[in-house]
Amino acid sequence: MDSSQRIAVLESVVDHLKTEISYLNSILIQCGFSKGISTLKETALQYLKECV
Repeated sequence: MDSSQRIAVLESVVDHLKTEISYLNSILIQCGFSKGISTLKETALQYLKECV
C-alpha cells in the first residue's frame, strides 16, 4: 500500500470515528448528560474519586 492509499484509509477511519463520537455525544445528551461526553467523563471521574 503506497502513502496516498494509506492516507485515504486513515482519513476514512477518522471520518468514521468522528461520526461515531458525534452520535455517542448526542445519545448522552438525550440521556441527561448536559454536555454529552464531557459531562460523562466528569461524572465518571467524580465517581472514581468517591469510590477510592
